[in-house]
Amino acid sequence: MADEFFIAIENLIRRAPTNWIASTCEVLRNVPSASNVEFVLKNIPNTNNADLSFLMSKVVRSCVGTMSWEALSWALNTSFTTFQHLRAEQHIELLWSGPSPANQISVRRIDQALYDLIANAKRDILLVTFAAAKIERLTGGLQKASKAGARIRLILEFEGSSEGQLSYDALRAFPAALIQVSEIYHWPVDKRERNQAGRPGKLHAKVAIVDDIALVSSANLTDDAFNRNLEVGLLVKNAELLVTVNRYFDSLIAAGTLGRLHGSSLNY
Repeated sequence: MADEFFIAIENLIRRAPTNWIASTCEVLRNVPSASNVEFVLKNIPNTNNADLSFLMSKVVRSCVGTMSWEALSWALNTSFTTFQHLRAEQHIELLWSGPSPANQISVRRIDQALYDLIANAKRDILLVTFAAAKIERLTGGLQKASKAGARIRLILEFEGSSEGQLSYDALRAFPAALIQVSEIYHWPVDKRERNQAGRPGKLHAKVAIVDDIALVSSANLTDDAFNRNLEVGLLVKNAELLVTVNRYFDSLIAAGTLGRLHGSSLNY
């Protein structure tokens, strides 16, 4: 019975409007404690949503004999408030570049979302990409973020490490002044597995982590990817995911799978 009640509560609060829940809780707090189920349901605020009415009926019937109507009001209020807080802390947004979405779908461009994240960076910026080229607006934003105190880390692919699978080192897209204030990492070729043809694996990930938000997409940091290719991605705000992704890259660095470049290796 307890499981049935909790499931009913969860299904209800996921669909219920805030004002309707508030009004419903007020009614439950004020109906006489001896009221029967039918009286309670008759006094619940009206809704034109048949599914919502059905779910509310299920909640009310599930708690008979286990708690008072006032206790139910506080259970609903607490559950709904907790759900709202958790939802506010999490956010997933679809991003795109290339052909405009049909039917006026409200979707932001990948490059614009990335520019916005960097413009508002406070602490950390991590960019992981296979290729980078013609990204003056992006590098300008990174330089401003660095001057404002943000830590910049770049995990990039190189022609040598990929044994020619990338013909233009991604690092070349970044100005010297930005390189000097950034931490640059690469994947050494001797740390890579090879396929049956003898070619090493590629650093092919495309990830941006800015403070508490991750942007994962198919897009390299290139003018083509931002403006002409058909690319899709997700902007994610989720504390657990951010911890996991950061831990993944930190562990690769700590294990030496990703190595930091210094000195002459950064001269372009």
